[in-house]
Amino acid sequence: MLGWRLFSSLLLWGIILTLVTLRYTHGVFLLIAIVGVAAQREFYLSQRSAGRTVFLKTGLLAGGLLYAATFFSVVSPTGGFPTAFSGEAVLVLLVILGALTRRVFHPKVEGATEAMALTLFGFFYVPYLLNYATKILFTGSAGQGIALLTYAVAVTKFTDVGAYIAGKLFGRHKMSPVISPKKTWEGLAGGVLLALVTSLSLIHYFPDVLGGLSGIHGWVLGLGLAGASVIGDLGESVVKRDAKVKDSGHFLPGIGGALDLVDSLLFSLPVFYGYIILTGRV
Repeated sequence: MLGWRLFSSLLLWGIILTLVTLRYTHGVFLLIAIVGVAAQREFYLSQRSAGRTVFLKTGLLAGGLLYAATFFSVVSPTGGFPTAFSGEAVLVLLVILGALTRRVFHPKVEGATEAMALTLFGFFYVPYLLNYATKILFTGSAGQGIALLTYAVAVTKFTDVGAYIAGKLFGRHKMSPVISPKKTWEGLAGGVLLALVTSLSLIHYFPDVLGGLSGIHGWVLGLGLAGASVIGDLGESVVKRDAKVKDSGHFLPGIGGALDLVDSLLFSLPVFYGYIILTGRV
């Protein structure tokens, strides 16, 4: 298990670092879309394993179209994010109409509301939130978006690393015994500390490509992204506990599912995108 975990980690980070180093924006987008569709599929399958009805194909189709709509709105000559936001509204409507239409022609009425609600929730929970990675990626001048996305992912993931290490070494007081028994307040403190160190270090050494983020932004984003990361992690734990599954899937051997991989990013990326837009960093 440890061997597979190490192999999967090296393979994944090798691909990411290669794409970032080469500034291959379209390759990064493709990776986001693939992982996003896989994570959304895992969510739907976990609900099915719990005996619930979801419209998997309808939800996945809408999720894939969401990534594509954002991408083409950016690369098109007259594109822009207003087009992408309009596309999001249309896709939400299509998910609702698609789920409703399927249920109208279904022989059973029981569970109709639950099926439609779970399908729509899966759309919002994974592709809608993860799609902020695409928006960050295509934000600003050439090369700036990929640097900003790398920063947000690094701070978020180092929160996970810090929490894991501190929890293993010093963990005594449990944060949420029912939802996630292994998470501790000491682990949270370690995660926040490493997030701050990562945030301030990246801003110090790469201020130009990060939209002129200064020290105060490093403190605010370090704390904000760490907090959002923990909420995202605990949120997925709620979903898994409710569905009675240990891992969301087997996307990466030794690590778990795609949803396990991106859970902390689902809330940190929208927080980061909102911050850089509201503060005029791009």
